[in-house]
Amino acid sequence: MTAIFQTVLQMSVAGSYVILLVLIARLILRKAPKLLSYILWFAVLFRLLCPLSFETSYSLLPELGTGNLQTAADDTKTLVQRPLVSASEPSGAAEGATGGITADKDGVAAGSASPGMAGTMPVAAEAAKSSSEHWQTVAGYIWLGGMSVMLSGGLVSAIRLNRQLKGARHQSGNLYEWGGAKTPFVFGLLKPRIILPAGLGEHERGYIIRHEQVHISRLDHLVKLAAFAALCLHWFNPLIWLAVRSMDEDMEKSCDEAVIRELGSSIKKDYSTSLLSLSTGRTFTGRTPLAFGENSTKGRIKNILNYRKPSFWAVTSAAAVVIITVAVAGITGNMRSQKLTEADYARQYIADQIAGIENGIKDAVIVDSEMTVFEQAGRVEGLLPEPLELWRLEYRLEPEDMSRLPLAGGMNEVEGKITEDSSLGKPVLVFAYEGSTPRYEGVIWSGPYDLGTPAGRETALQVFFEGKGILEHEMYSGNHAIAKFVMSDGTSAHLLLSQPAVQGDSGIWVVERWKDGNGYEYYETPDTSLSSADYFAGLQAEADQGQQAAERLDPQQVAARFVQDELGWNIAKEKIDLLIPATAADFTISPISELLGYVSGMTLAEPGFKFDNAEWLTEDEDPARLRRLGIDPERDMPGGFYVLNKLAIKDPLELSNEAEFTIMDGAAPKAVSRAEFIERLDIMSDSGMLCTVTTQDGKVIRIAERYLP
Repeated sequence: MTAIFQTVLQMSVAGSYVILLVLIARLILRKAPKLLSYILWFAVLFRLLCPLSFETSYSLLPELGTGNLQTAADDTKTLVQRPLVSASEPSGAAEGATGGITADKDGVAAGSASPGMAGTMPVAAEAAKSSSEHWQTVAGYIWLGGMSVMLSGGLVSAIRLNRQLKGARHQSGNLYEWGGAKTPFVFGLLKPRIILPAGLGEHERGYIIRHEQVHISRLDHLVKLAAFAALCLHWFNPLIWLAVRSMDEDMEKSCDEAVIRELGSSIKKDYSTSLLSLSTGRTFTGRTPLAFGENSTKGRIKNILNYRKPSFWAVTSAAAVVIITVAVAGITGNMRSQKLTEADYARQYIADQIAGIENGIKDAVIVDSEMTVFEQAGRVEGLLPEPLELWRLEYRLEPEDMSRLPLAGGMNEVEGKITEDSSLGKPVLVFAYEGSTPRYEGVIWSGPYDLGTPAGRETALQVFFEGKGILEHEMYSGNHAIAKFVMSDGTSAHLLLSQPAVQGDSGIWVVERWKDGNGYEYYETPDTSLSSADYFAGLQAEADQGQQAAERLDPQQVAARFVQDELGWNIAKEKIDLLIPATAADFTISPISELLGYVSGMTLAEPGFKFDNAEWLTEDEDPARLRRLGIDPERDMPGGFYVLNKLAIKDPLELSNEAEFTIMDGAAPKAVSRAEFIERLDIMSDSGMLCTVTTQDGKVIRIAERYLP
C-alpha cells in the first residue's frame, strides 16, 4: 500500500509541474484556437495516469530527486543523496563496480536467533524511521479511502442516472429527449447517447445537436472518463481539480469553435442566444464519469462572439508551442538521474547514523566522518529473482565533544572517534541488482553469520528477507516434517525438517531451523565451503549410491541426531513426535510446554512469579533410578506417586495478559480469576502450590493446581 501511494505521489508531483507549464502555455495561446489549448491537457493526463516516462538529459520539469525508491512488501524507504560531512573514501572502495576484497570469515558460526538480526540502527534514527513509515502507511490508507469514496460516488451516480434515463423518449439515431434534463448532455461509454431537454425549439436544437456530435466524434466522453480517473487517483491535489476544470472549459470552447467553423460565422449570434437560453436558471445535475453537459456559459459566449478564423502562420506558431510543450513536458520525464553507487548508499547510511546521534542526544555534534572499510563480502544468486551482494562497512565519527556522548548501542571510542562495533558485529549493506544498478535493501550484521562461506551468506539473507516479508519461512521448498520433543529443562522444542535435494522416499532430510520453548527461532547452516544447494546435492548423490547411512532418509532419526550433536542432549528416537507431512506454516506455531512445579510469590501488581520445578514419579518408574534417588516405593509412595523436587530453585516466570487459572474444588477443577488464584496461594506453605504450568513464547498462558489424592 505504501509503495503504491508513493508512486501516485510522485506521479502527482510530476503532473503538477506539467499543469503549471500548460497553464503558462494557455496564456501564450489565449488568442489561438482553443483546440490547441485542449490538446495540451493530454500531456497532463498522461503524466497523471501513466507511472512510466522516458528519462532525458533535458526536461522542462525540475529534477524530482536522485534517489531510488526502495520497496519490499509493507517496507518502503526513499533514499535521497546528500553530501556527508568530509566523508572520505576508503582505499579501493567501489564506485558502482563489484570490486573490493572477498571477505574472510566474518562473525560466529551460523545458527542464529531470529527475528531481529536483519539490521538495526541507533535508537533515535530507528524511531524516526518507524514513525515515518507509520505516517506513510496512515497517509496511504487515507488516500485509498478518498479514492474509494470518489469511485463509489461516481459509480452510484452513473447507475442512478442510467435508471432514470429509461424513461427517455427515443427520437432518432442516438438522440433522446428526457423531461428530467435541464441542459443537453452526453451519456454512455461505448455507445454514447445525446440527451436533450424536452421542449427545445427547432432553431436551437440544430446547434446543440451538432455541438454534442462534435464531442462524440472527438471521443471527448472517453477523455472525460480519463479525467475522472485522474481525479480519483489524485483527489488530494488541488492543482488536479483546477486542471480538470480548465480542461473542461477548453474542451467546450474548442467544440463551439468547431461548430462555428463548420456552419459559418453568421451563426455566432444565434448560437450564443441558444446557449444563453439553455443556461438561464439551469444547471447540469447529472454529473457522472459517463455523462457531461454544458458549463461555463458566460466564458463560452464571450469566446464565440470574439472568435475569428486565425491565419495560417498564427495556427502554425501556436501548434509549434503545443507540440513542444506536450513532447517535452508530457512525454519526456525527469532529468536523467545520476545512478547511485554502492558507496553512495554507504555514505547515506553513515549520514543516517550521524542524524540519529545528533537528533537523539542533546548537544551532540559530529564534526567529521571517515569511511575506513567498504568492501564486497560476497554475492548470492537464486534467492531472489535479482542477484544479491553484501558489502561490509566500517567507519569512524568524530564528535565535537566526546564527553557529551554516552556510548551505547554498539558504539565504541577509538582514538577520540566513534566506531560502530557491537556484539552483532559490523554493519553489512545488502544490495539487489537490476542489471548493473544496485538497489539498496537494508543492513544486516556480521556477528551472527559466517559470511565467509556461500552457505553462511545464504542463511543471513534468508533471515533478512524473511523479516521483510519477501521470502517464505522456509529455506527449501517441498516436503517438510516437524519433530516435537521435550528438552532437558522440561520445555518443548520443534524442529523443521526439509528435503533440500530430492522429494519423496529417496530424498535426504535435514534440519533447516528449530524453535525453543520461548519461541526463539534458530537457523541452521551446513558446515561447508560450498553453497547449500551444492552441498546437499553431494549428500544426496552419496545417499543414492548407498554411501550414506540410511538415517539420512529417516526424518525422525535425523532429528534425534541433531538434538544429540547440536544441542548436546541424548534422546531416543522414540521420544520424538513426528508430524509428517507438515508445512512451513505449521512451524510458525510456537511450541507449548507443560511444566510441573511449585508456584509462589504471585501478586496482582506484577506479572512475574516464582516457580520451583518438580517431577511426578510413579511406581512404574525405573527401579534403578528410584534406588539412585533414595526413594522406596512402599515407604515413599503411599498414594502411588512421589513429587521429586531435587534442586528447590525458584525460577522467575511471567504471566501473559490472557493467562487462565484453575484450582481444585475437592477433586474437580474449577476455573477462577487471578485474584482468586492468589487467595488460594496465600493459604499454602512458603514452598508454594503444586501446579501444572503451561507456557508459550516465554509467557505462562495457563496455571492449573495439581490434584493430590
